Amino acid sequence: MACGEHHIDFYTSKTCKRCKRLIRTSSIYGYCENCEEIMHEAYIKIKNYLQDFPAATTMEIQNELGISVKIIHHLIAEGRVSFHSK
Repeated sequence: MACGEHHIDFYTSKTCKRCKRLIRTSSIYGYCENCEEIMHEAYIKIKNYLQDFPAATTMEIQNELGISVKIIHHLIAEGRVSFHSK
């Protein structure tokens, strides 16, 4: 490693915060590869939905897209999704 170069691997040998399985690779958000794919797909669906319906609520997203409130709340907490006040 070169001087000044940092290699920080926060989630090596940690457990996935969604399914609690061991994370064997680095992860920005703390998910295993499988859960990160699920979360990313949910993020894309929500992002596209909010472009068409910017005033949508969590419950509307759950009902229309079939994405659990728990996943929506994880994405909000991570700053990947935000809602505008009505």
